Amino acid sequence: MCGIAGIIHLQGRPLIAESDGHMLAAMAAAMRHRGPDDCRQVLWQNVGFVFTRLSIIDIAGGQQPFETSDGRVVAMVNGEIYNHRALRQHELAGVSLTSQSDCEVIPYLYLQRELDLFGPVNGMFAMALLDRTRRRVLLGRDRTGVKPLFYCLVDAGQTLVFASELKALFAHPLVPRRFDWQAALARYSDQDTQPREFSSGFLGIERVAAAGLLDISLDTGALRRSLYWQLPARAETPPGQDPASYIAEYGSLLEDSVRLRLMADARFGVFLSGGVDSAAITAMAARQASFPTFSVISQSTIGSGDAAASRFLAEHLGLPNHQVFFDLEHIRIDADDWRRLLWSCEMPGVTAEQLYKYFLHAYAKQIYPDLKVILLGQGSDEFNGGYTDWTLDTQAGVSSKVPDRWRAMGRFFDSLDTTAAAIRTGYMGDYADLIDRGVIDQAFVRQGSAAQPERTIWDQYYGYYRQNLDYHLWHEDRTAAAHSIENRVPFLDYRLLVCVSQVPEQHQRHLFTDKHILRAAVAKWLPTQIAQRPKGPFFYGKDQHHTFRLVYSILTGNGGELIEQALRGSQRSAGPLHPERFRQYVTEVGRDPALPELTRMMGLVNMGVLADLAAEGKPPPPRRGSLPVVEIRPKEFSALCGGAVTALAATNRVPMAPGSAAGIGAEVSDQSVPGFAPGVRLIEQPVASGQWVLAAAESLGAVIDSPGWLQFLRRIDGKRSIAAIMLSGTFNRSRALRSLRTAIDQGLVVIETQDPSI
Repeated sequence: MCGIAGIIHLQGRPLIAESDGHMLAAMAAAMRHRGPDDCRQVLWQNVGFVFTRLSIIDIAGGQQPFETSDGRVVAMVNGEIYNHRALRQHELAGVSLTSQSDCEVIPYLYLQRELDLFGPVNGMFAMALLDRTRRRVLLGRDRTGVKPLFYCLVDAGQTLVFASELKALFAHPLVPRRFDWQAALARYSDQDTQPREFSSGFLGIERVAAAGLLDISLDTGALRRSLYWQLPARAETPPGQDPASYIAEYGSLLEDSVRLRLMADARFGVFLSGGVDSAAITAMAARQASFPTFSVISQSTIGSGDAAASRFLAEHLGLPNHQVFFDLEHIRIDADDWRRLLWSCEMPGVTAEQLYKYFLHAYAKQIYPDLKVILLGQGSDEFNGGYTDWTLDTQAGVSSKVPDRWRAMGRFFDSLDTTAAAIRTGYMGDYADLIDRGVIDQAFVRQGSAAQPERTIWDQYYGYYRQNLDYHLWHEDRTAAAHSIENRVPFLDYRLLVCVSQVPEQHQRHLFTDKHILRAAVAKWLPTQIAQRPKGPFFYGKDQHHTFRLVYSILTGNGGELIEQALRGSQRSAGPLHPERFRQYVTEVGRDPALPELTRMMGLVNMGVLADLAAEGKPPPPRRGSLPVVEIRPKEFSALCGGAVTALAATNRVPMAPGSAAGIGAEVSDQSVPGFAPGVRLIEQPVASGQWVLAAAESLGAVIDSPGWLQFLRRIDGKRSIAAIMLSGTFNRSRALRSLRTAIDQGLVVIETQDPSI
């Protein structure tokens, strides 16, 4: 991770070394946290580049910007080119490079491929490239937009200014620093399934699109925008291509993605949440190196079981695990901490999650000053189906008893697309009720808005959550960069995205319900109880009130100074907050102990404070004193979490030998073939028609009150594997497996053999 910035006079006016060099230095200083190790400038005619370096690869020789040996091309790259060694051997065979830096391949790839330079590249990056011969500048970003890049036209469109962060743009006196209230208030209003990114959040400032190129002519000043990549169209399914082949391919690619992202000449670590995503990354990385792991421990993560799961997995893998404790009753986080968080993230969508991540990075850097890289589990949910239950339960309000929840999710997405299309076409005015009732065909309405190819439910799911991915990539980059750390995201290797995009429709329900494709792919690397842990929110849930109270106290503390700053920011940026009514609203929010209105209130406060900080143009003062977090030692952890880790360890099943029968303690995998224990049968109670039970001997056992679980039990025949049963019906995978394990532990179901055909 580094920082790039530049100034381009589009009408050809040369830069002045003294004044423009000073301006570039000011822009670099505003993002020095992104690159504290080195800073260099290049000025040429009407173009100026500045680069701040966080040295990770070829620490001694990887200074940027890079220049080709003939002097034609100058390039600077923020990020990593993970396959640079392969590119040197194949694409650039015979080219003599001057360093071992991964990013030096970029200018030479341009010489060979011009606008297709990123075709063979596997990496995360934001790039600025000057071609002195063709007199052009190219700005570009990686395929999913992991690395940021903003630009702004100023001086009546005669100058283009670009930078990795908004605050670096704000250092230029002509760049407007006016918060975009309309965009912020409409931030989540685009409720359809078209993939999109967020706007910059500030008037007059644009983002280079993910997988985008901005081609700037230095002769005419013309700008040409293009995309160099998108998810490929789904191919026809090869004969015999079954779900197991996609699972195997995904697992192999993920393992290679993790391997590539361990490339570093500096210390790295992993943020280990306790969920399957970060657990998979940790387990794969642990096969190649030893490294520290870091986890958040708070009332919320204790209550959800994440804290215990992360500690258990780290011990299982023999890795150090730093449990960073946020004692919400005693820690001291003040208004300036919140301002620093907002200024670092540059977005109004800041919540307690970003607060936790911000201080987790700070703590990691404090105890490992040479740590420069953190691997994350980000990006899995949006492509692998991690939000299927959340979508149905929270967004669509679909009952868990609905037999075909995958199709129900598709109907929910169709309704969103229909409404959005009806609004765009103008049908909503007179015909909204008829569209809703189906009198006017909803597919016709969707087709009339914009012609598009046939889309599957997975296509809709990915499009719906694409903006969510953008949100997470944005704040993960900034909370890490604030502490001179680079985050890496193995799940966003473009080969993995291509893999899941090619899964045919007939397999999508099975593979993308509750991330089955991932859980099955990593089962051989993880203990079962970790691989099959249900997805849970980071701090939302039954213990969220602890976190909500902390945030409300920060926002309203010290006489409501952040509330008053938000009102000042609204006034300075022509915003919408009414002073007296907003103060009254804040008071009303605090009257309910559960604070159900906190999220909306917090968003409005963030908007106003960020507007004021930007208008002022000065960063908040640095934090003095110790961090408001402490590390929990093993004895203290046991006191906080009770026997949670011991309980997890006790369920660490030892795989049974194929062909043997097992009950309690049996490993459960997709290949397992379940059967009823001797004397157990599935019967319908004669006194309660429609109610079924698992009966043991002559006594009644467990009542079956879930239609899905009953459907699963009726398919158990001692011959079909769990995978085969799952494919034969419409099941909520995680719930079915939880019920199965309960039945095994009760001695009602046994694992009889392993199906060799799966």
